[in-house]
Amino acid sequence: MTLVRLRHLEAVLLFAAFPAISHAQDKPAPPAPAPSSPAKPTATPAPAEKKKSKKVWTNDEIGSVKGEVSVVGEQTKSEDKADAARPYQAQRNDNLHQRQVSMYRDQIQQIQAQIETADKRISQLKNFKGENTAPSGGINPSQGYNMVPLEDQVKQLEERKKQLQAKIQDVEADAKKNGIEPGELR
Repeated sequence: MTLVRLRHLEAVLLFAAFPAISHAQDKPAPPAPAPSSPAKPTATPAPAEKKKSKKVWTNDEIGSVKGEVSVVGEQTKSEDKADAARPYQAQRNDNLHQRQVSMYRDQIQQIQAQIETADKRISQLKNFKGENTAPSGGINPSQGYNMVPLEDQVKQLEERKKQLQAKIQDVEADAKKNGIEPGELR
């Protein structure tokens, strides 16, 4: 079954190729040789004007053509071609812009999550009460303890929070340099 289809396909391609081959080989016929004796009258009249041969130009040769090239159909200007390319370019720029906005948003959200974590820890440390009347004395052996005083831990976390807020400002400034308004990041 597939061999029959293959043969049919070959036949179709062969018939389709013949018109293309015959047109590709169309060339002006060479002039008939002049009669050897000028005394004999010829039945064919002498050509009044010589036919100018037509040249088919390829895309590679178009650059070397001097002057204007005649084009069949409506003439388009290079500006029209640039206008046609603009929607694609604009769409591409919009996609790039959206990716940049989402990248900056993600960075800011990650930093804000770190700030929220620091705020929670600061709140825990400020609300810490060292009053535990349990027999173990409030010590949990499975939990790590920090020997730094609470006030110093709070100061460290507040300093870390200021650094993170400065990072957010840096990211927003970088986004503004790239043409992204602060409202787009929220």
